[in-house]
Amino acid sequence: MAVKLECINYDFPHSERPCYHIKYRLEGDLEGELIISRIEVNGKWSRDYWVHNDGRFNPKNSFLPKRKNELVVRADWENDGENTIKVKCQEANGKALELSQSSRAPSSGGYWDKRWKYYGSNVIEETEGFAREGEPIHLLLGLYADRLKHPAGEIRVVGIDPESGIPEEVPCQVYGSSVWDKMRDEHCQPTTTVEVAFLADVPALTSKVYLIFYGNPKAESPKYSSDLRVSGKGYGLTVENSHYKTLLHPKSGAIDEIHLKQNTNVVFDHHLETNGSLHWNPGVYAPPRTWIHASDWENPGGYSTIGGPVFFTTKRHAPLPLYPEVVCSVTYRFYANKPYIVVESMIDVTEDMDVVALRNGEIVLNRNVVREFAWKKADGDIGSVVIKDRPRHPTRGMDLHIATPWFAFYNREIPCALAVMNLEVSAYRRDRGLVEWAPWHYLHWGPWTYCARPLIYTFATPNPQRVIHVSAGSSFYERMVFYPCRLGLSDEERFIPIEETAAKLQHPLRTSVTHLDIDERVPEEWVPPILVDEFEEMGDD
Repeated sequence: MAVKLECINYDFPHSERPCYHIKYRLEGDLEGELIISRIEVNGKWSRDYWVHNDGRFNPKNSFLPKRKNELVVRADWENDGENTIKVKCQEANGKALELSQSSRAPSSGGYWDKRWKYYGSNVIEETEGFAREGEPIHLLLGLYADRLKHPAGEIRVVGIDPESGIPEEVPCQVYGSSVWDKMRDEHCQPTTTVEVAFLADVPALTSKVYLIFYGNPKAESPKYSSDLRVSGKGYGLTVENSHYKTLLHPKSGAIDEIHLKQNTNVVFDHHLETNGSLHWNPGVYAPPRTWIHASDWENPGGYSTIGGPVFFTTKRHAPLPLYPEVVCSVTYRFYANKPYIVVESMIDVTEDMDVVALRNGEIVLNRNVVREFAWKKADGDIGSVVIKDRPRHPTRGMDLHIATPWFAFYNREIPCALAVMNLEVSAYRRDRGLVEWAPWHYLHWGPWTYCARPLIYTFATPNPQRVIHVSAGSSFYERMVFYPCRLGLSDEERFIPIEETAAKLQHPLRTSVTHLDIDERVPEEWVPPILVDEFEEMGDD
């Protein structure tokens, strides 16, 4: 059997094959099926390879007669480097055959930096037709513990240009690292779990590969530039970037003021009652106890921060004052170079209780800056009203559907807005499952103006004395975005900044599962899990 391997091309990671690889063609005529049993690349065993017959993937990893046979092998090739592949095969009659081929790599597109021994690959895909610049990406990685010594100083994220293959290191932030080391066998190996954040650039309707490199214990901690700045102490921090400056309340840590930069020097704030914060909720009212909001927290427990060049986060997690059975968490996430703030909150009711009000999603402003209110309708149109033209407190100004994509307080004369994008709202009862409450939004105004999301709310109804039961084990989650911005100058362009930002946030980039090389310690055969009873997996018919 006179057959040989011919190198077709060297390739860099791309969306179809997100690793460095070499493509080969089998030359010659086969008399029968030729099954691959082992592949070595530069003397190292490799199980990352793919066989195609006439362009069709062959899961049996075999070359077939009278077909166009191609082999793609993961090979972490370097520019201008020599590479040798050995392919051990077995013919149908049991005879062994070894194919070998050596070739030289091109002078560009090769491995980023061999000081980093390993990498995982992520394919980032843009599907909505928006050019994405600096889009936040968060990944959770599980890596063999003996391959990674100090994650924060060692990990690098590198974007691969989809046309040229040129690698470019991008700022990243490593956090949430932990090590598991309970057992070492064919079921489990010691593993380091890390979270990695970076900002991705992906052109509209395309994809791009980002490689997460590790395995360099001598690496020094990177020093990335960032426009993200944090000052102050305790809860009263000031967080800013090139788009805004945000002041957090010194007692509660709630968002107190948002200063819009962008050549406006506009301040969005409240400062009219109680603590005066801009962001009030979550909140609960269960008479005879007083109405309490998360902004009423003083020195809340469970306080933590995470900081770095990509994002800064504050988190508060504790029972609300006077309500030990209402445990809340509020998380703010500020990004470098992004004009918005991500707000996440959770309400967990741990004991049965009865309430007049349980609310979330509230933003309260004085009327020194904002004059009008706009919202995205279900039919795609944008509604707009002058706030003072609506019914005044104590009557609700107007009601909005829970699925309203965004609303905004604005002033066309400056022109500026503070918009809120709704990304996710969910509720669940652990003891019964189904949730019968129907959350919504409403606009309200008096000396101030605000918009809130009632979850349970009889207070502002014709029968406000009703008290509604909330079961222990009820949980309410929300994720939204505060977006201070300049508006378009004309009527036609006024809300374009909000519309485009909301569309991107509500349709984020798609990220693939991280592709890692197959380590030699991974068993060659499938290992069944540890089960109470053994059973046979269903096989193919």
